[in-house]
Amino acid sequence: MAGRGRDDAAIAEALGMLAGVLGGNPNVVGMGAARQLSEFQKNNPPIFKGAYDPDGAQKWLKEIERIFRVTECADNQKVRFGTHMLSEEADDWWVTTRTELELKQGNRSVTEYAAKFTELSKYYAPYNEATGEFSKCVKFENGLRPEIKQAIGYQRIRVFSDLVDCCRIFEQDSKARAESYQQRVDRKGKNQNDRGKPYAAGKGFQRQSGMKRPSGGDSSAPAKCYRCGQAGHRFHECTSAEKKCFKCGKGGHLAAECRLKTMTCFNCGEVGHISPQCPKPKKENQSGGKVFALSGSETAADDRLIRGTLW
Repeated sequence: MAGRGRDDAAIAEALGMLAGVLGGNPNVVGMGAARQLSEFQKNNPPIFKGAYDPDGAQKWLKEIERIFRVTECADNQKVRFGTHMLSEEADDWWVTTRTELELKQGNRSVTEYAAKFTELSKYYAPYNEATGEFSKCVKFENGLRPEIKQAIGYQRIRVFSDLVDCCRIFEQDSKARAESYQQRVDRKGKNQNDRGKPYAAGKGFQRQSGMKRPSGGDSSAPAKCYRCGQAGHRFHECTSAEKKCFKCGKGGHLAAECRLKTMTCFNCGEVGHISPQCPKPKKENQSGGKVFALSGSETAADDRLIRGTLW
């Protein structure tokens, strides 16, 4: 493991000194790239395998730079041509590292992103020079998440430590605002769920299962169907195909069509008819409006009679 770490360090040192290893874009193809590659290969550039050999890495880099000068290789092609001459361990290292050359923050926090960015930047010499601070800040900004980049980018901060601090503060403030908003939403939802009726409904207001509240009268009485005479549902909810009278309990007719009468006769006191239809003799009216004349002898025996003098 230690040997592999030394190999990676040697490869990183060699490639880091190669102009544009981390700053350039290895996917850019300039004008006349095919012609430049042909000229580059005609000079028989050496292959770097990546074994732990600091002297060998320096010698390889020196020869590659000499060929770049001779062929007048464009800056945006140096990384492409240089990494083309890597093999074995050096090529494996390049494949795994290449995806990190365009490092993005992604799901990392600003602190984690800055730590990873700093780790990779140490292999790129221009970022470690006094004149490399500007490019380093621009590179860091380009990898930030869009909401952070939008808030920080316009400030044009070009001191790396200050840039990282500002991004970290913005991230923490954004997180605090999001948590505060979520707490308000949760409280509002809880209050709405807890908000009930201003009074406790009594038994008279509680509906029985399957029962409907009648439109009038006793609120506790269940609904009754006028089709089948059964309680628990209304006429329009009835599933019975047969008409049934709720008065007499017989089928074939409704209550409005029922011949069973419940009226009472005031003459005889029997049910089933009214007084004008009563077949029995009419009773004499004992409270008729007759005037009776009393004689003096009839009133003498009655002490309850009020006596007086009429003027």
